[in-house]
Formats: sequence, structure tokens, C-alpha cells
Amino acid sequence: MVKNVKNGVGSEPIRIRAHHLLCMQGFQGFGYNKKFTENMAQIIEKTIKNSSSFIQVMIGTDSICQMCPHNSQGICNRDSSNNIKIMDSAVIEKLKIEQGSVHSSASLLSKTMKLNSQTVKKLCGNCSWRNKCLYFQEKML
Repeated sequence: MVKNVKNGVGSEPIRIRAHHLLCMQGFQGFGYNKKFTENMAQIIEKTIKNSSSFIQVMIGTDSICQMCPHNSQGICNRDSSNNIKIMDSAVIEKLKIEQGSVHSSASLLSKTMKLNSQTVKKLCGNCSWRNKCLYFQEKML
């Protein structure tokens, strides 16, 4: 774990909810709307494609959620039963990291790539994006 690390050229680590670590790797440009899709693409560019960037792993809404039409003042309207937070917690447990911890994007990418197909299938559950997610599809091969 890395603490108090700047992300790139003087910016803070990007806040990413744990299950989004998986989503980001399988992102194909699909999303809820144009703002959401553009925001997610920019965050992926800053993190996954920049191995020297840093991510603060969260449970709950994050930088990606900021442009989601289901986000209402920092609360996910899709998570009324807490299923998404449960998914975040499960990813944190499987990656053996702590909520709120800061890591290089390279180390998180390495950890997520080591997850086996059965684990990914369980973590992703009935996600509506499974059929469009390259990360999920590649793990199921």
C-alpha cells in the first residue's frame, strides 16, 4: 500500500470503486450516456493506460460515478439493495487490499489479471455489462 502519493504531475490519486477496477479493463466505449462514457474513457486513459498513476480504492461512488445518470449527490440510485457495495467489498477482499488504500495502477492491474475465471464470474455476478465487457469475456475463455 502507498499513502499520500500524488498522481502524475501533482494531482491526487483518482478515487475508483473496487469493482470498477474490473470494468475499466473490459471497457468498450459503451455506457449509460455520452457524458458517462467520455468520463470513463478519460479515467482509463489517466490510470490503466498510465502505469505510473495512482488509484485510491473505494467502496461506494467514485470518479467514474460522477457522470453516471444514476448518481444523485454521491449516492448510487442503482444500489438500493447494496449489491454494488457488496461487489466492491468482494473485490477488495479478493485483491487483499484495504478500502481507501492507494496503489499504483500497475500493481492493481497486476492483481486483477491474476484473478481466475471462476472468481471473476462470481465477482461480476449478473452485471448488465457482462456481455460487452472484454475483461469478463476474456476470463471466461
